[in-house]
Amino acid sequence: SERERVGVKLWFLSSCNRTECCAPVSETSPYEMVRSQELNALLGPKASMQAVDLLCDLHNTTANTGLCLITYSDRDWICLHICKHLEMASTPVRYVHFDIPLNEAYSLDSVGKHGFAMEIGPQPHGVVRSVIFSAMQEGVQLMMDWICQFNSGTLFEGGWVDVYTMVKNIDYPRDSETHVITAAVHPDLQDRDFCLLHPGDPMFLCFSGETLRYRGKEALYPFFINEGAYYEKGVALSLARKRRVQIPSVRSETLR
Repeated sequence: SERERVGVKLWFLSSCNRTECCAPVSETSPYEMVRSQELNALLGPKASMQAVDLLCDLHNTTANTGLCLITYSDRDWICLHICKHLEMASTPVRYVHFDIPLNEAYSLDSVGKHGFAMEIGPQPHGVVRSVIFSAMQEGVQLMMDWICQFNSGTLFEGGWVDVYTMVKNIDYPRDSETHVITAAVHPDLQDRDFCLLHPGDPMFLCFSGETLRYRGKEALYPFFINEGAYYEKGVALSLARKRRVQIPSVRSETLR
C-alpha cells in the first residue's frame, strides 16, 4: 500500500523478496520472478532517480529478535534517524546491517532510494500474537510520524545508533554423508538473539547428547536463531559485530 506526504512517498510491502528483478522472464517463469520485475518497474527502477524515496518491507520471524530494521547501509542517515526515532517505542529496536553492495542486494526494500525491512519476532507463521502485532503497529506509526515531521521541515538532532553488522552465518551440524541435521540449537542459546555469544559458550546440542561450543575467536551477537524459514538455507543463526555509529543532524532541505 502507498502512503504519501509532501516530499517523501513511502511504500509498505508484503514480502516478495529474494528474487531476480532483472532476469529475463517468459511464460514459464516462476510467479515470484515475474512479480519482482513488476514491482521493480512500479517502484524503481532500482538505483535510478525515478525510484521511490523510501521502501519499508514488513516481515515476521520465528526467532526472538524483537523489532529490527534491516538495511544494506550503515551510512543511510534517513534509515538511521528512523531507527533512532523508533527507540521511543515500548519494544526495543535494533539496526541490522547486511554489508553487501546494493547492486547485489536481493530484497525488495533495496529498490528504493532509501529502504529497510522492518522485521519482528518471535511470530510463528500463520499465527497472530497480539503483543507482536501491537509492537509492529507501534513501530510503523512511529515511522510515519517521523516522515511527517521530516517532510514538514523538522530538524532532527544527531546522536548515536548501535549498528549490528552481520559477519557470517552458521549452519547446523550435519551428517557428512547424508547432510541430515544432527543437532539442535542449545537451550542456553535458544531465544537469546542479540545477547553476546562468547568463545566456548554452548551453541548446539547433538541428538546424541553432546554439547558443541562456539569456536569463534571473538565474541559476537547471534540473531535469527533457529529461524524456521532458514532450515532449507542451511542457516541455524547469524552472527553480527556491534558498533556505535554517529549520525548528523538532518532536515529535509539538507538532503536535497
